[in-house]
Amino acid sequence: MSVRDAATSRATATILIVDDTPANLALIVEYLEARQFRMLVAQGGEEGLQRAAHVEPDLILLDAIMPGIDGFEVCRRLKARESTRDIPVIFMTSLADTQDKLTAFAVGAVDYVVKPLQVEEVMARVNAQLALRAMHRQLTAANRELEAFTYSVSHDLRAPLRAISSFAHILDKDYRESLGAEGSRCLDKIIATSSRMATLIEDLLLYARTACAAEGAVPVPLAPLTQHVSTIFGERISSTGARVEIVEPLATPLGDPTLIGQILNNLVDNALTYCCVEGTPQVRITSKRTGGYVMIQVADNGIGIEPEYHEKIFQVFQRLHSRDEYPGTGLGLAIVAKAVRVMEGAVSVESAPGRGSTFTVRLPAAPPADQNR
Repeated sequence: MSVRDAATSRATATILIVDDTPANLALIVEYLEARQFRMLVAQGGEEGLQRAAHVEPDLILLDAIMPGIDGFEVCRRLKARESTRDIPVIFMTSLADTQDKLTAFAVGAVDYVVKPLQVEEVMARVNAQLALRAMHRQLTAANRELEAFTYSVSHDLRAPLRAISSFAHILDKDYRESLGAEGSRCLDKIIATSSRMATLIEDLLLYARTACAAEGAVPVPLAPLTQHVSTIFGERISSTGARVEIVEPLATPLGDPTLIGQILNNLVDNALTYCCVEGTPQVRITSKRTGGYVMIQVADNGIGIEPEYHEKIFQVFQRLHSRDEYPGTGLGLAIVAKAVRVMEGAVSVESAPGRGSTFTVRLPAAPPADQNR
């Protein structure tokens, strides 16, 4: 959708103006109503918050300076509330100080207009933000449809693949001796390929479900999750002689327990897969609070990653090695990145060939009372 096409949808758009002197805005209200906007006016911050929660307008024009709750605090509260978080806010201000404008953006504003208002300028900025919001909604819907399609296709592929795998194992058990050398070689390829396809389908299903998994941000103690990681990878840890160190205390992030558990699983799996060729594989898990965030790190002494691939590895189906060298589907780190995005965090890697890798996941920190549980 183009900006022009999106702007044509404004006939159904609702705009809330929050200002303690609405008489001063009569011209802009009249101008916008004449262009088929539905206009609502709130005479102060408290009333504005109530109307925004009740109506959930498409856009808010917010006065910066008001008695009682000023515009900056109103915007903070709007962005802290789930139902109003995504509503674009344009500040109306007579303030010329750069710091005030920076504060407006810091609390969540998308734009500002300077008083006295020029109706043409307001109209242009309103149209631009409504167009962006319409395109964002379309993109979100398209992504959901794509994820649903991926899930559906992957799910539907499992039944025929199970049949292929089952028949291949029957051939292997009952008829291998009659197949001959070439027939046995082909059968082995069928079994190996169907196994790899099953793993790929499961990873695709997990990737598609990741965006829907989040239940909301809650304090997530990491000790039970790291213990679970040690349990599920116990056999691999023993067979490789790896040393997994969990450094306590572990700071507590805000997030979804299932997603954080999946992140830890995938990062430890990655560390054990790409372990060092010589010496003892080592994996170190830490979690420390830095300001308002928790930094979860999974470090290893594995083969490392070239700097030019530090961002690419978080994309879907990105593999730096052949399947003959290392197993995998190229989805593990993509699932990590998607889970982190869903929880409004960030993920990065520090690595160099032969020097191991340190993956850092940044998530909002839980309140002090919930730390180190």
